Amino acid sequence: MKALLETERLLLVPIDAEIIDALLESDESFSHAFGLINDGEEYLNPFPGYLLKIRERLLTCPQEYPLAVDQLIILKKSGTVIGTIYFKNLPVNGTSEIGYGINEPYRNRGYVSEALQAMLRYGRENGISRVIADTTPDNLASQKVLKRNGFVLQEITEEKLIFIRNNDPQ
Repeated sequence: MKALLETERLLLVPIDAEIIDALLESDESFSHAFGLINDGEEYLNPFPGYLLKIRERLLTCPQEYPLAVDQLIILKKSGTVIGTIYFKNLPVNGTSEIGYGINEPYRNRGYVSEALQAMLRYGRENGISRVIADTTPDNLASQKVLKRNGFVLQEITEEKLIFIRNNDPQ
């Protein structure tokens, strides 16, 4: 297991079939195999079908790895998995959508912004010049993260707010 990206406090590691198999077996198997603590439960393994869907995508679309696959957000100091962040697709005409989730105890500490900044740089290096993100109208914390990181509100629907960010070099 190798980190794709590293920040001051975080490692971002792409999920692969080996990680998925260990998580499906148990958190203990995952910890034993990788020396990590899974505290990203809500976003890392909300239900086995989610991980099986990722595994299927890895097999059927290997060209998407590692750019358009979920990245584990891991605290460097403790080896604790606290959430995930990912581009939802390879860029189409330079555009991709990003998503993220972080477990409750780790919110409001700047971890999502730190991971998001790293992913935006990585995306830029890999042809992503425009990034879309959405959140629900009641998720004020996510809206703040997006605005702080240069996203601009483009559209409001009943279910979600859609933000866009120009990802060209600043």
